[in-house]
Order: sequence, then structure tokens, then C-alpha cells
Amino acid sequence: MAVYKRKSAWYIDFYYQGRRYRQRVGSRRKDAQEALNRVRIQIAEGTYVPMRERPDPLVPATEAVSFITFVEGEFLPWSEAQHSANHHTRLKSIVNRHLKDIFANSTLTAITTKDVEDYKVRRLRRGRYRRGRRIYPVTEATVNRELCCLKVILRKAEEWGFIPFSPARTVRTFREKPAEPVLLSAEEIARLLEAVSAHLRALLACIVYAGVRKTELFQLRWEDINWGEQQLVVASRREQHTKNYESRSIPINDALLEALLHHREHYARSKSPFVFSNRQGCPYTDLREPLNAAAKRAGIGERVKLHQLRHAFCSHALMAGIDARTVQKWMGHKDLKTTLRYAHVSPDHEKAAIQNLSYVLDPASRAGLIGETASSR
Repeated sequence: MAVYKRKSAWYIDFYYQGRRYRQRVGSRRKDAQEALNRVRIQIAEGTYVPMRERPDPLVPATEAVSFITFVEGEFLPWSEAQHSANHHTRLKSIVNRHLKDIFANSTLTAITTKDVEDYKVRRLRRGRYRRGRRIYPVTEATVNRELCCLKVILRKAEEWGFIPFSPARTVRTFREKPAEPVLLSAEEIARLLEAVSAHLRALLACIVYAGVRKTELFQLRWEDINWGEQQLVVASRREQHTKNYESRSIPINDALLEALLHHREHYARSKSPFVFSNRQGCPYTDLREPLNAAAKRAGIGERVKLHQLRHAFCSHALMAGIDARTVQKWMGHKDLKTTLRYAHVSPDHEKAAIQNLSYVLDPASRAGLIGETASSR
């Protein structure tokens, strides 16, 4: 079994019952490898049916399943069991807000590759969303998230035998232009901590002093704080796991410890297990408005994201001389490349650092070198 490329297309090559099969998949090696893996599993389970023996995909099935029926009856229950609560909620939101309206009247077998391509282009050209009083066009990244959701749905329909092949298999996502990161200086972070509401100060401190992710922060519990050893445990639980499904421990410095103690004394909800919770004792879900208001008061712009503060933690930790492997552990990154991609060095730090680069010899060695050079003449 193998994958190979011919011109611009990728193919899979395998044997089944003594006969060799070659099948065109698409323009990406990843798709071909996934297709080959599915064939390998189906052959092992005894469920593989060669393409030439499958029903004609252009001929509607006698009991064609509608897109809505499949999504609600098969895909979303699977997603709820397979994915984290947050990821499942995002997929469900995409289905309910966007995909249902377009494919509500379609059966799975009636959806074509052209339909998927049309959806992708139409969403980018006409899509809008509201933030406050302003209306913005959707970005390539937004359309890509929706397209990936649709591709997963159709791929599962193929794997579970509802359709012979996924019409979205060869549809490519848009190329995304990453936003230019804005690194907050240490002074700006200090001003932001002063400007934010007192009951949220410890929350921001957990990001700028420990680099905790937003979802991890909202799920932080009092039992996760080891006051004696001054350690903050980012726990991966069954009901709410971390991004890489692993727990990690981060040292609590004096500034963060002071903020957490003050928060526990004045703002903690007595009956809530969560460190940061609303009046009902439930964890926060969004702090966009109070954070932007604090940023405006601090004079650092009208919009600041919690993830931007995590970015600042990573950059400032590396600029402080902390080795990259340690920062990687604190950030919870699987790959060191991710940590280094987060790191951005401020211009002032670059100027100061390059001054330490010097090849000038000490006076005694320099005098000896000059003497040797003169005698050689």
C-alpha cells in the first residue's frame, strides 16, 4: 500500500483479493494518506467494497438520507462524545447558524463538489458579522473553520456508508494571512493591570505571569492552586481537558501570589469551586467588553485579547533569559516550534541585546597582537 503523485494529483495504490487498485484522491498528500488509511481499516474489517462494485454516485439512493437528518441523528451525537465541550459547541454553532440554511433541503447524495465550492466563495463574498454596533465582513479564517466542519461531516458520511465518497474531499481551504502580532510592552501590561476592574485583576495576572489559556483560566478551580509550594496546576479533566490533553504545573511568582490572595479574600464566591466566576458561581465565558474598556483607560488601544496577553507572557519570558524548553512547558505546547512562533522580541530588547555582542580583545591581548603584527613586517 502506498501513495504517489502524478502531475498535480495524488493517488493511492493497494492490493485487494490479489488484484491491484489505483485510485485518484485529490491534490493533497494528506488526503491521499487518509484515504489509504481508511481502505486499510476497511480491508482489515472485511467491509471494503471496490469502487467499480459500488453503486453509481450520480444515481440517487432509494432511501436517500437528508443532510439535516444525518447531522442531527448521527454526526452531532458522535461529535459530543468524541470532542471537548468547547469544540463540540463550535461545530454545533456552525451547523445551526450556517450549514443548515444552505443544505437543509439537500440529501447527502445530492451535494456536489460544486455546491461546496459555491458555499465557500459565497460566504467569503457576502458573509457579515456584527461586533457591537459595527458590521464586518467575514475573514478567510472564519470561512475555513466552517468549511472544515462541512468536510468532517461529509467525510464521516462516507466512512459510515451513507455516501460513496465525500464531495468536499478535493475542496481546498483559503490561504490565510496571519495577523501581525502586537506585543505589549511591560509598561503597557502594568498599566492594563492597574486599569482593569479589581475583581478581574487576578484573572489577568494568571495570564501575564503564568501564560494560562483562556479556556483553562475560566475552568481553574481552587483545588488547582497549591499555596504551600506556590504552584498553579492546569488540570486536564474528563469534562474539560486542556488543548493537548495533558496537565501541567506552573510556578507562582510573588506578584501572582499577591493577586490571588487578594482575590480569594475579597472577590471569591464562597460556594463556587471556580477561582473566577460570576454572581451565579458559574465560570466566565467572555470578558471582551471589560477588557477592552480597561485597555482604553490604560491608553493602549481599544481592543486587547486575552490570547494577546498569553503571547506577551511567552515573549517577555524568553526576553528575560528563561530557556525556551521551560517556557514551552509552562505554555503547554507539544512542539518547541510553536513556542518560538509565539515569541516576538521588542525593538528595545534587540538594541540592548546586540550591544552585548563584542569581539574586542582585552587591552593586554590587543597590545600583544599589535606587537606580533609589527614584528612580522
